[in-house]
Amino acid sequence: MAMRALFIVAALIAGGGAVYNRERDRLRADPRLLERACELSSCYPATGNLLIGREARLFASSTCGVHDRERYCIVSHLKDRKKCFWCDSSNNTIHNPSLNHRIQNIIYKYYPGTRNKSWWQSENGKENVTIQLDMEAEFHLTHLIIEFKTFRPAAMLVERSFNFGKTWRVYRYFAHNCNEAFPGVPTHDQRSLTEVVCESRYSGVAPSTEGEVIFRVLPSHINVTNPYSEEVQNLLRMTNLRINFTKLHTLGDDLLDDRADIQEKYYYSIYEMTVRGSCSCYGHASRCLPMPGVESKNNMVHGRCECTHNTRGLNCEYCEDFYNDLPWQPAIGKTSNACKRCTCNNHATTCHFDPAVYNKTGKISGGVCDNCQHNTMGINCERCQLNFYKDPNLDIQSPDICKPCDCDPEGTTDKEILCDDETDVTNNKTAGRCLCKANVDGPRCDRCKDGFWNFNPDNPDGCESCTCDRLGTINERGCDALTGNCFCKRHVTARNCDQCLPQFYGLSDSDDGCLPCDCDIGGSLDRECDVITGQCKCRPHVTGRRCDQPIQNFYVGALDSIVIEGESSLCDSQMDDNAITSQLCHVVIRENFPDGRKETWTGPGFMKLPEGSTIVFIVNNLKRSMNYNVLIRYEPQSSLNWEEATILVKRPYGVDPDSPCANVRLENDTIQTYLPSNQRSVLVSPAICLEKDKDTEIRIYLGRQDRRTPNPIATVLIDSIVLIPSFDDLPIFNDSNVKDEFDYNNCGDKYFYDLNRDNIPEICKKYHASIGFYVRNGSEPCQCDPTGSKSHQCDRYTGYCQCVENIVGTRCDRCAPGTYGFSKFGCKRCDCNHIGSLDNFCDAASGQCKCRQNTYGRACDLCQPGYFNFPHCQQCDCNGHAVECHDKTGACKECLDHTEGQRCERCIEGYYGDPRLGVDISCRPCPCPGVKGDPTKNNHADKCELNSVTKDVECYCNEGYAGPLCDVCDDNYYGDPIRGTCDKCECNENIDITKPQNCDPNTGKCLKCLHHTAGDHCEICEEGYFGSAIDKSCYKCSCSVLGTNFALGNCDGVTGQCPCLQNVTGVNCDQCIENHWRIALGEGCEPCDCDPIGSVSPQCNPYIGNCSCNPGYGGRQCDQCQENHWGDPNIQCFECDCDPYGSATSQCMRQNGQCVCKPGMGGYKCDMCARGYLGEAPHCQACGECFDSWDKVIEDLQTQSEYAIGNASKIKLVGATGAYTRDFEDMAKKLVELETIPQRAKEGETTVQKLLLGAANVQEQLSKAEQIVKDSTDNLNAITSKISLGNITLDTLRTNIENLKSKTFELGENATKLQEANLEGALNITREAKERANKAADDAENVQRIVADTDRQIKNTDRLIELQYPHFNSSHLVNEKKLDELQNQLSDLESKIPKLNEKMCGVDSDTCDICGGAGCGKCGGISCDEGAVTKAEQALDFAGKTENRIKEHELTAEDSFRNVSQIKQSTIAIRSKANEFYNKADEYKIAIERLTNDSQFLTSEIKDFLSNTSNTPADVRTLANEILNLTIEIEPKQITDLSQRINETVSQLTNIENIIIETKPDLDRARELNLNATSINKAANLTLETANKVLEALDEAQAAQDAAENAINKANDDIAAIKTELIPIAEETQQAQQKANETKVKVELLQPRLENLKKNVTEITNAADQVREETTHVVNRAENVEQNARQLRQNFKEVNASLAERATKTAASRDRAQLLLERANWLASETTRQLKLLANMEELYSNHNEQMQSLEKDIAELNNNMKDYLLEITKKSKTYRSCTT
Repeated sequence: MAMRALFIVAALIAGGGAVYNRERDRLRADPRLLERACELSSCYPATGNLLIGREARLFASSTCGVHDRERYCIVSHLKDRKKCFWCDSSNNTIHNPSLNHRIQNIIYKYYPGTRNKSWWQSENGKENVTIQLDMEAEFHLTHLIIEFKTFRPAAMLVERSFNFGKTWRVYRYFAHNCNEAFPGVPTHDQRSLTEVVCESRYSGVAPSTEGEVIFRVLPSHINVTNPYSEEVQNLLRMTNLRINFTKLHTLGDDLLDDRADIQEKYYYSIYEMTVRGSCSCYGHASRCLPMPGVESKNNMVHGRCECTHNTRGLNCEYCEDFYNDLPWQPAIGKTSNACKRCTCNNHATTCHFDPAVYNKTGKISGGVCDNCQHNTMGINCERCQLNFYKDPNLDIQSPDICKPCDCDPEGTTDKEILCDDETDVTNNKTAGRCLCKANVDGPRCDRCKDGFWNFNPDNPDGCESCTCDRLGTINERGCDALTGNCFCKRHVTARNCDQCLPQFYGLSDSDDGCLPCDCDIGGSLDRECDVITGQCKCRPHVTGRRCDQPIQNFYVGALDSIVIEGESSLCDSQMDDNAITSQLCHVVIRENFPDGRKETWTGPGFMKLPEGSTIVFIVNNLKRSMNYNVLIRYEPQSSLNWEEATILVKRPYGVDPDSPCANVRLENDTIQTYLPSNQRSVLVSPAICLEKDKDTEIRIYLGRQDRRTPNPIATVLIDSIVLIPSFDDLPIFNDSNVKDEFDYNNCGDKYFYDLNRDNIPEICKKYHASIGFYVRNGSEPCQCDPTGSKSHQCDRYTGYCQCVENIVGTRCDRCAPGTYGFSKFGCKRCDCNHIGSLDNFCDAASGQCKCRQNTYGRACDLCQPGYFNFPHCQQCDCNGHAVECHDKTGACKECLDHTEGQRCERCIEGYYGDPRLGVDISCRPCPCPGVKGDPTKNNHADKCELNSVTKDVECYCNEGYAGPLCDVCDDNYYGDPIRGTCDKCECNENIDITKPQNCDPNTGKCLKCLHHTAGDHCEICEEGYFGSAIDKSCYKCSCSVLGTNFALGNCDGVTGQCPCLQNVTGVNCDQCIENHWRIALGEGCEPCDCDPIGSVSPQCNPYIGNCSCNPGYGGRQCDQCQENHWGDPNIQCFECDCDPYGSATSQCMRQNGQCVCKPGMGGYKCDMCARGYLGEAPHCQACGECFDSWDKVIEDLQTQSEYAIGNASKIKLVGATGAYTRDFEDMAKKLVELETIPQRAKEGETTVQKLLLGAANVQEQLSKAEQIVKDSTDNLNAITSKISLGNITLDTLRTNIENLKSKTFELGENATKLQEANLEGALNITREAKERANKAADDAENVQRIVADTDRQIKNTDRLIELQYPHFNSSHLVNEKKLDELQNQLSDLESKIPKLNEKMCGVDSDTCDICGGAGCGKCGGISCDEGAVTKAEQALDFAGKTENRIKEHELTAEDSFRNVSQIKQSTIAIRSKANEFYNKADEYKIAIERLTNDSQFLTSEIKDFLSNTSNTPADVRTLANEILNLTIEIEPKQITDLSQRINETVSQLTNIENIIIETKPDLDRARELNLNATSINKAANLTLETANKVLEALDEAQAAQDAAENAINKANDDIAAIKTELIPIAEETQQAQQKANETKVKVELLQPRLENLKKNVTEITNAADQVREETTHVVNRAENVEQNARQLRQNFKEVNASLAERATKTAASRDRAQLLLERANWLASETTRQLKLLANMEELYSNHNEQMQSLEKDIAELNNNMKDYLLEITKKSKTYRSCTT
């Protein structure tokens, strides 16, 4: 249909009328075919004259005779005689076409039913006239034809409107003069469809009648490629058509005036007008129907389309209702563009098209359903309305598909959307599920979720959060839905279950919620702990969460750790107040058991006391004032009990009335006891009260051993006394359960005072530690001696340090008894000789033992000087050459007279003789040949000896010397050994050193050179060889026999250049120089002498001497004319061109070109009969004998005549004799030649024999050369293969080397990854595995694609074979023809063998010359360098050298491989060690940094507290207690340094508060909330005023606090003195300031979060109510505060004193911190040194292994503490953030 429509349009354009083809007629004849054709493609109605049937819609602005009759005339009227007529267009003359000329007449040319012409005619003289056609609908206009009755208008235009006259557009202008009528309008041919032009061909004067104006909407000269385009369709559209006549032709009357006779001649008149077109249906209708109310006429084109394709409208310009799923489009060609039915799922009856929806769906569907029913909505009524959901069990077209939501509107997020409208797994939607608020639950959203309460419709979240702490709530039940009270666990309290009960901590998810503090009863100040970390309040120097561990380098002490040694106490009878007389007492030192048994005493020994003695123990190191039991350790000296023993307590400074000992009476300081003989200790009862920090004397008076009788010799060894705290006085046992457990486990048994106790139960050790913490008010420093101890750490329980060998004492500060030399390596044993010494004790410093008489030495184990073998001393035997000998072995010391040996019995090295007594041959210097130091003779031996038989001196010569006295040079050495030296012969390793006499012993000249070397030092190659003698690479000269001048010697010894004959060149003298030849003569080369004119180049053949001639030239030198040519070669040569039949040879005379004729032939070219012959050439016959005879006579006469004439001429010049001189000379020469002919014959015979012999030799050499060439070819092939294999091997080696390098790098990377392995590494491995899996999947897909592509290629190949098979057959025939041609070409190639000989053998020749060739049995040879055979030999030599290079590269590759392997192993080992020590150093660094951070944090808190001027005395007391309970886990120097740095930084800052505020935005928000709570609770604040009045009573305490603050400020002034040393901290502070500014920006970004905090106002209001309740409670407490105020003042005094005391201790702590910092610095430097000395680390590491393990445990504990601290800080931070009051 599209093609037919296009054809119709084209026909209309070309023919200008309605043209119908047979197909159109057939379709019109059968409407069913037309409808069927319109179903699937575009269709168009038939065209026709749009004027038919529209008489009422045709108007003219001017018509003659409408109002009255009007006369008009016809110009040049020729048909009729009458020239003027009347016009009457009234209704009365409608049926008279001769009078009535209304506009309707133009529809038909003839009046209907007649053959009379009718026309329209305008009024006379009126130029601007309009004809307008108004259509009832939109039509398509194709063309317009107007036939005029009069002259055509001089100017007119055609307009159209497609919007019913709202706007008009000009189709075309027509004018006789376009520029004048329509200026500015183009006059050229129309160039585009929309261009408007002015046309002149339809506006001429002629013809005067029946002239036409034709307008085509689509011009014929413009190619319309798409008649369905929007441009064409818009151009054809028309609802109104208007023809405007603007100018009349006046036929020369320039002015059209008002005269009737002028005007009646000029008017517009039209016979017929055709408006061709069709109704506009946009391809959706094949016919049109009449409009309503329009009367149908025959051939009328109607305006209402009979639409198809689901379209509607007059022009099918709309889609039918419910067919709007696609946009309306005109049908184009075979595309119907039918409107599509909307999809509304049976829930709507109408729809509309939405372009946005259409574009959103990818231009697939744009229909939007209207007025969806059954509670549906959406574009396709596919969704349910709000508060309805889609029932998944029903079909979407069911009217009951949407069900109402069953939800509580108060509990849903949106009252308009109550539930999910459909089930969508991807978006987590379930049909009918109510959309509950965040904190609401239940199928209908009508109750709070677990963990929420107070269901409130006004709450956007529905319910309030329980605010229950998840950790403290039972099974996370949350709170009561009505009250909000949380269900707390067993050990948890508070409304939100967020607080632990007293003495519990660590709110967690455990069953009970919190853990018991379980603070150590002695190490902690009380039973309370931190609620977050569980950290108890520890005593000084106590750490651990439970305060059950001493800090590092401190100990707690066992029950018997307060020991006072007896040997260090006083023993004097004068000290006794009763003046009891006593014997002298003394100290008894006892050595430790050698078998390792435990000692039964403490200290070095005992104090030995007789009867009546008193020993005084000074007690001054107690930390706690309380009752102590005295334990006396002793060792009885008899089996009797010591019955009288009295303990006296002496208090030099009295008793403090405020101490626990204030009530002690005098009689309490005297206690009677006794010392049983069967015990080693006795516990004195009752206990005595001792005060801390005071010197107190405990005296033990020993009376009689037996009360009945004295015993002057009775003694007892007092070891020490031990002060054991009285268990009954310890407050830690006030708890009966604790005391019962202590007693139940017998932890107070005397076993624990025994020195030989083995293991202590852990339960008892715990109680003992608690007692120690209490008694010592913390723990005591180890104070291990740095020299005598292995480390600064001691046993945490006993305080014993780890001593090095033979060092004892609790502090490892003295040598053990029986040892001396206190050092870091331990003490040495005295080892006093038991024979020569009094005992085994020696001086502790020097180690000198107590010697008996006549013994000497430190150990008293030596004889007198000159004797040995203690104790049986013998005199030393040194042959008179020494005074002393070894005291044990008798070996002589410091032998004199150049002697040595056990008894000085031999001479030292360099001397000879026999120094023994009885022989007395003194030791003399060795004469080899001279003695050392002799200026006349040199010495060449380090030692010599005297022959015991011959008594001659025999020297041990140095290297290079020989002879008995080293007076001659050794083999391979030369020189003067007497006055000079012997040097090694320098022969460059070209001699056999195993053979003698290789060189001259005097001059060093080499005599037996090897490897073809020569020279004084074998430094050159011998004659006939060349190369490098030093490298042992001398090669035989290969000089050519033909070209070498051996008279000048052989080749050059270095370069191998042979001495060449004249005109010979080459290293081997085997080539002639350029332009020379004939090297085979052995006399040098001769010049080629090629003629410069006749030769191509000056170079000739180097063997035969033939020059390369130009055409026409010949001869060896090209200096003659070529064969069969004649002439002067210096000028030009000509071809002989002799007659082949008449000439004897083709060569003519070279001088004149005369051919040599056969007998009877003559002429220049021998082409005629000769003189004396008859006939025609070449058949000539002799004239006869007669002619011959007469001819000879005439010739002789002619000769004689000429000779006579010549002689006559000469006689005139030289005389008669001179005329015959030449004849005489010629005769003489001929005679001489005749004499030499026989001799030349003999020489010629010899030469011939030599040539024959030489030819035979050459033939033999050629045969050999041929064999050599064959062998060389085979070798060349083999070597080529080897080269290829070598190259492959080299490539393989290179690949292996690269692989090794890459593997080495990968191993390094893998090692690094293994060393840094962590979760991130595992994640990376997992990701890599995933990538590999994805890659494998991609590869599999690629393989599948490749297989599919392969199948496609196979099929394509099969098709190509089928297509190409005929072509293959034809190509096969063509190839056979080409084979025949190639066979012919092969024959031609055989003729070109000489050229191949030149390329292969070196000479272009088909004869077997010196270079040979094909079929000669040889090829190539000497001077045949241009041949392939000679080049092959050169390639063979190159291949050999290449093979050697390959071998060298293989060796180099193997060395590289071994080096890479070694480097790899070394790298792995070094990396492992470096990583090990780096990790250890990093652990030390991290531990130190953590300790530093802890101390900085502590110092900062103290500083903040002290700087707060609003602190109350209660705050001061609380802080003091906390400070006393804190422990410092780092050394004092570190604390001092860190404190100084912190104070310096703080003192330099001027905006501390700003920094704190900017870096703590959360605290700011908490303060803002606090202000809000304050404003809400003003009433509560008024009530607190009463409590504030009570606080005024504390002003006096505040004054005291100010005094303390002044003291602190003074301390800060002292600290400020070291500000200059802390400049780096200031820089760090600036960086902190910068970071704080960045944080400030972040705070500004947190402003939106503040809006969320406003929602907490409700919670704050509730909290305000709770504050009011607490306020009432505060008022009650305030009344109690006044009563306690007085007590507070007293407590403040105590606190002030405690602060002073703490300040003193802080100084000591700073000292300890300084010590720790120094130790840390030393540890860092030591670590660095250890890294540099990796080789020596093993032994040092083993020595400190135990110490490092202990440090690691401490660091682990510190790490745990830090984690606990961090957890505490985090939880406190959360608590502060959630504060509302």
